Amino acid sequence: MALWMSWEVSPIAAAGEDVGDIEGAVEALEQSVQRIQERAMLPRDAAALLGSARVIRDRMLSDGRAAVERGERWTAKAGEVEVTLIPRK
Repeated sequence: MALWMSWEVSPIAAAGEDVGDIEGAVEALEQSVQRIQERAMLPRDAAALLGSARVIRDRMLSDGRAAVERGERWTAKAGEVEVTLIPRK
């Protein structure tokens, strides 16, 4: 199921994009977090961001997938990372 994904790593960056499925959304988040870690963070902060991103990834693959399959919008936040998934018809 196609969906719209928006994410924010506060206060550094935010974006949104169409993705084909939950796995695509997880991949997009992981790539974005990696770019932020490489370009805009000190190592200590990068490690904390990675921990938050892992929590969100796991929630996307469980609660997020279930919500999207029901046709519902889903939002979660962990640390500085927030993700919203909106099913597309």
